Amino acid sequence: MPTTVETLTLAYQAFKDGDAEALIAVSDPEIEFGTSTAARGGTYRGHPGVRRYLKEIEAAFGDRWDAEVERVAEAGDGRAVVIARIFGRGRADEPVEFRVAQIWELRDGKLLRGKVYADPREALDALDAVPGG
Repeated sequence: MPTTVETLTLAYQAFKDGDAEALIAVSDPEIEFGTSTAARGGTYRGHPGVRRYLKEIEAAFGDRWDAEVERVAEAGDGRAVVIARIFGRGRADEPVEFRVAQIWELRDGKLLRGKVYADPREALDALDAVPGG
């Protein structure tokens, strides 16, 4: 079974590649994550939610964007944090650049629940607020 950091690294690469099947391969069947800066479709659930999320990213940005992972770290209790910079051009050719953080809970080495933070400091504060975080 891959480590938490390895799972998140694989997941982020699949996200960058727009590869739904690779992202599903590291996702629990009951995966659940919320709206992000780029995809505002509410809560995404299960493997169909993963596919819908990637379609919304494609609709918003096409293939003119990239992501650079700045930090992936275990946070204890089966959780981990990813901080990334998203950059490129939107569909209307507008420049896009923002930083995000995600806190993920994993089950049996797969992504189970994720929360997106528009400000990475909020994610780190959230981890600090949880006992053992």
